[in-house]
Amino acid sequence: MDTKFEEDVFLWSLITRPEDAKRFSQIFKPEWLNTVEYRPILTEIYAFTRKTGESPSLVTLNKIFKDKDSESYKLRYANILKDLTDANPDRSNMIYTLGQAKNVAVVRSFIEMTNDQGFLNNQASFDGETILKSVHAWGNKFLQNSDDRTMDIKTAIEHLVQSSGFIIDNTRIPCGIDCLDMWTGGGLRKKQLGILMAPTGHGKSACLIIMGHKIATIEHKKVWVITNELPLEEVTERLLSRITGVSMDSIMEDPIIAYKGLDRHWSNQLDTRLRITEVNREVSCDDIEAEMSKCVALYGWKPDVIILDFMERMKPALTGYGRDKEWQWLGAIAKDLARFTKRHDILIWTAAQTNREGLGAADIDMTMAQSSIRHFQEATAVISMNQVPIPGKDAVAIKFKPLKMRQSKRSAKAITLECDLSKMNITNTTIDIEELQESKEEDESYKKENEEYLPTPRDKQVRKRKYGDKK
Repeated sequence: MDTKFEEDVFLWSLITRPEDAKRFSQIFKPEWLNTVEYRPILTEIYAFTRKTGESPSLVTLNKIFKDKDSESYKLRYANILKDLTDANPDRSNMIYTLGQAKNVAVVRSFIEMTNDQGFLNNQASFDGETILKSVHAWGNKFLQNSDDRTMDIKTAIEHLVQSSGFIIDNTRIPCGIDCLDMWTGGGLRKKQLGILMAPTGHGKSACLIIMGHKIATIEHKKVWVITNELPLEEVTERLLSRITGVSMDSIMEDPIIAYKGLDRHWSNQLDTRLRITEVNREVSCDDIEAEMSKCVALYGWKPDVIILDFMERMKPALTGYGRDKEWQWLGAIAKDLARFTKRHDILIWTAAQTNREGLGAADIDMTMAQSSIRHFQEATAVISMNQVPIPGKDAVAIKFKPLKMRQSKRSAKAITLECDLSKMNITNTTIDIEELQESKEEDESYKKENEEYLPTPRDKQVRKRKYGDKK
């Protein structure tokens, strides 16, 4: 092969980027690698990806080769895989190398196609129509990342069947809050983006953490909580409160109070499904992808769901946007997140703030979105939430309302749920605020009416003289 590229970086890229592993398994053959020792590694990456829908981690690759032939592994593959581990390229190097690998695949596959006996026979018989179809089918292999694709129905069906060779999980992932799951048709799926819109201080961070914990414990999905608002310690306190039921005040005073009975959660492998990352800067999808790539390569851990708190403290992956034009800024971030979900087959739940008008509003709607609604256009679901006082009680409830449901029926009715955020709990018990308000007003009216008939001090003295102490 005349064209040279960093083949170790190429393998690392496929290990950390499952979607690229799927794509290259259809366009790049292992025998096209110059390094002979890398060919069986690429073969195993393809085989594992086809079987599971995910790329194998370096740890898994070590196990695969060791189980197949322990002697060959010790003499040959252990050192090769160690060298791959030490490569650890950055994202830009991976993208550049994948581009080079694609160019190699284009040239090598074109040479193979034109040297194929069938193609040569079509040339000899001047069968131009068949040659054009062959060239068109060949070209479509390298246009899978393009937004515009054209195929005849036969080619489209063949492409569908070929791509369905990978295990694809299209099941819905409930978040554990019944009304949200009802509005989303049983939960959102991977490759989708959900946004909670709430005024500042109305519990969007708490709600996201509760959703993340429920998805990890009830649905047994791998959940990655990324916070660029709260410190890691505060997120941990909230999750500890959620896990144990101990109040936040008690945990903040002394976390050792809640440090008991946790073994059963670890035995249920909650610690393997739930991870927290604190980011003290404006983070982009590129930064998230780089961090995730390291985790996938080194530990074989890739999230099913990302809980991202929250959008306004992110930045677009591309330059050219400014915070002075927030309507474009947030729209670009949402577009990056939507593309990220599709590229990595992940579900993302995140949050966005309302403007000042939404701070005291009883009913939140799209017009109260921060800056504009461009960021909501990229989402599959947008749900507003705000805290409302419970009449007659020193407590609040959370009011949810569906604002956008792309793939399910949107209800026009809001639902208010009981909550106790001091213990990180949002129940599925609904509250009728209007009924409680009417009941409170009736009680106050009844009390006021009956106050008119209460005896005055003068009445009490007269009654005492008349009836004595008996009355």
